[in-house]
Amino acid sequence: MKRGFKMKKIYLALLTILVILLTACGAEEIEWTVKQAPVFKPEVASEMIIEAKKEGEALTGLEISGLLEMERMDHGIIEIVFTDNGDGTYSGEVELPMGGEWIIDLQAQEGDTTYEDVITFDVDEG
Repeated sequence: MKRGFKMKKIYLALLTILVILLTACGAEEIEWTVKQAPVFKPEVASEMIIEAKKEGEALTGLEISGLLEMERMDHGIIEIVFTDNGDGTYSGEVELPMGGEWIIDLQAQEGDTTYEDVITFDVDEG
């Protein structure tokens, strides 16, 4: 009889894990747009502006950071922290070593939910 009770506990635990995973996977994603890519100027920080939307509506109140790296060259990883502009856009300043194709690995926190996305964009030389 104890064996049946243990099996029920195991099934219940597995079912709970499955529900948690399905709930997490079903979380609505954020739509990201690079509104203003940074511009390369030697030894000068440049502003980057991104926009966050969920279901077509501007999303405010996020805590966003990103890790930047070049698509085809190794210049290391550069961190950027974004500030909420209050209208669904977020801005941050970053100093890049050159123009070209860049990738940002975004991480956004909304309450207990963390979102991650990767965006590729071009940096012009200014």
